[in-house]
Amino acid sequence: MKKILVTGATGYIGSHTVTNLLKEGYEVIGLDNYSNSHRDTTKSIIQITGKDFTCLDADITDYSKLDEIFRHNEISSIIHFAALKSVPESVSSPLEDYENNVIGTLNLLKCMIEHKVNNLIYSSSATVYGNSSAVPYSEEAKLSVTNPYGRTKLICEEIIRDFSNAYPDMKFIILRYFNPIGA
Repeated sequence: MKKILVTGATGYIGSHTVTNLLKEGYEVIGLDNYSNSHRDTTKSIIQITGKDFTCLDADITDYSKLDEIFRHNEISSIIHFAALKSVPESVSSPLEDYENNVIGTLNLLKCMIEHKVNNLIYSSSATVYGNSSAVPYSEEAKLSVTNPYGRTKLICEEIIRDFSNAYPDMKFIILRYFNPIGA
C-alpha cells in the first residue's frame, strides 16, 4: 500500500492531520526531529486512533536520511508541515529558519523527483500577506512579508510553483493559515 509521508508529524497541526488520516484508513509515515514537539505525541496518536504507525526521528535538512526514507517506503504523497515557526526567533536567528524551512523543502522536492512522488500539500502561512489591511485575505491579495519566517514561507511557495512548472505531473496545494489554537 502506498503511504503518505507527513513531515512535522508530531507538531500541533501535523499530529491532528496524522490522527485524521489514520482514522480514515490511510497508511502514514511520520517524520519529525522533535524540535517543536514531543516524542510522546506518537503514543497519544496511537492511543486515540487505535492504529499503529511509524514516526521516524529525522530532519528534513538531512538529504541522505530523507532519500533513505523514500527508498525504503512506497510514498505516494507528502504533507509538509516541518518548519521552524517562531517569528521572533526568525528575526534573531534568520539563518536557522532559512536552512530548515528552505533547504528542507528543497530536499523534499529533490526526493520527490528522484522517487517519482507527484503529490505535495505544503503548509505555508498567512504571514505571507504581511501587514495588509485587506481582511479577510484572498488568494489574490498582494503578498508582502515583514520577517524572515514569512520570507522563508513565501520563498518555498515560489520554489514549489517553479518546480510544478518544470515538472507538469507534479500536483500541489499550498495552505495559508493563521496560528491554529484549540483542539
